[in-house]
Amino acid sequence: VKARGAVRQADYFKPNWMMVRGSVVIGGPNALEGRIVDVILVAPAVAPLAPASVNASRPPFPAGTRFLRIIATNDFHGALEPRPDANGVRRGGAAYVAAAIDRARAECAPRCETLLLDAGDMFQGTPASNLAYGRPVVEYYNRMGYAAAALGNHEFDWGTDSLRARMRQAKYGIFGANVRYTDGRDVKWIRNDTIVKRGATRIGIIGVSTVSTPTSTRAGDVVGLRFDDPAPIVDSIGTALRKRGANFVVVIAHAGASCGRDGATDCGGEIIDFARKLTTKVDAIVSGHTHTLVNTEVKGIPVVQARSSGRAIDVLDLPIGRSTGLPVRHQVRELAADTIQPVPAIDSIVRRAVARVSSLVDRHVATIPATLPRQGPQYPLGNLIADAQRWAGKGDVAIMNNGGIRTELRAGDATYGSLFEIQPFGNTLYALTMTGSQLRGLLEAMLARNSVDDHVSGLTIKYDPTRPKGARIVSVTMVDNSPLSDTKTYDVIVNDFLATGGEGYNAGGRATVSKPLNIVDLDALIDYLKTLPQPITAPAEVRIAPILP
Repeated sequence: VKARGAVRQADYFKPNWMMVRGSVVIGGPNALEGRIVDVILVAPAVAPLAPASVNASRPPFPAGTRFLRIIATNDFHGALEPRPDANGVRRGGAAYVAAAIDRARAECAPRCETLLLDAGDMFQGTPASNLAYGRPVVEYYNRMGYAAAALGNHEFDWGTDSLRARMRQAKYGIFGANVRYTDGRDVKWIRNDTIVKRGATRIGIIGVSTVSTPTSTRAGDVVGLRFDDPAPIVDSIGTALRKRGANFVVVIAHAGASCGRDGATDCGGEIIDFARKLTTKVDAIVSGHTHTLVNTEVKGIPVVQARSSGRAIDVLDLPIGRSTGLPVRHQVRELAADTIQPVPAIDSIVRRAVARVSSLVDRHVATIPATLPRQGPQYPLGNLIADAQRWAGKGDVAIMNNGGIRTELRAGDATYGSLFEIQPFGNTLYALTMTGSQLRGLLEAMLARNSVDDHVSGLTIKYDPTRPKGARIVSVTMVDNSPLSDTKTYDVIVNDFLATGGEGYNAGGRATVSKPLNIVDLDALIDYLKTLPQPITAPAEVRIAPILP
């Protein structure tokens, strides 16, 4: 106050609401939550799903063996309703995941004790969840009896006030043992671990977050926080949990891996490196973040991940007591549409959440003649989104990170809701004024990765991936067929995630001027699609093309 002479609202308050077109009013996470008007109640059309097992890695236990059954999910991303996969098979949906969980609980009784866990990124991704700041997901998790969840990078997407509101609502702990303030102090409101009892068995649970959170989340959402190497932290906490009487120590980690098609071989990534570095005994690791099938072992520790969005669940069986000499059984069960029936209590939660936003999400935007998948590094949907951002920002070039394209665009009626699920983060656009030389440096930073992970508009790039990093560009051709000029000035449109350091490109830091446009990426896409001839044909050309010598 002494420095400014006045207090500005922006100094102490981060808005936790958003403006949308239409008559739906969406509340924030605190005292003003929940008033929604002009809503049409529509029950979602859903198909029954049932689980199928994948990668069961051990034979059944001998008769009479007592064991702890861990059932786990990860990266639910607000997927309250089922969604069709590339083959048209419905996957996910809270009421159906709940049925699979209940089945896994019931099938081993009375020989087992069960524990339900989640590896993070619970809320972010669909209108029914996002427009209520994750409240329906926590209601669902509470009803199912989750014991603990890891703190995912996208848990920070609505700011720490919203996150702390969800933590207060949750009847389960949300853990991030490796999250610290940048000065090294412990973050008191983020818990590290817990011990829960199942029967006579005590299970220590440690939650950790990916160290990439600062570059996989908007910088402003995690300002003041750091995400340390979790291995030495887990070593220390795991030892302490054993001394406190834990019979098992389980890590729930929002950090992932990529494996071969079977999920068991050729595995690599953050969670694999983490497991290799551990020196204390850990009985199981439930992972997330990479949305992949993981069902492997590292140094004798089972490591699992059940894809994302409720498409599968993990089931791990750990022998108890005198049976501890037996190997752990672990599997990932895919959920596919057949005979399983939804859990009515969870279906009721879903129906209410969907009804609250239906008058907004059902609005027609465009017509799509064929499904636009999100496959590989370059695809027409990504080109379409990049074009929309260049158009909305009136720029010469646009760059869109693939991580911000969350799902495919299905054929038929493209609604506000289906487009929201593609771009759910509410990113806003920036105009970066850059010289051609600065732009070239940004493009080289993009190409320094092992694979291309962006789409562009307004130019095409040819590059040689065998060249040293920083010197891979062969040519850059602008939309008017002129070459990129190092001395000219260009307006480059990016989202705020990239503008503030996301992906490690330092896009905003390279620019002469970085200007916020106050245009939401979703609005840019919707408005652009409305200008195009219907049905829409997405541009299919490869704009970032490798040239091998």
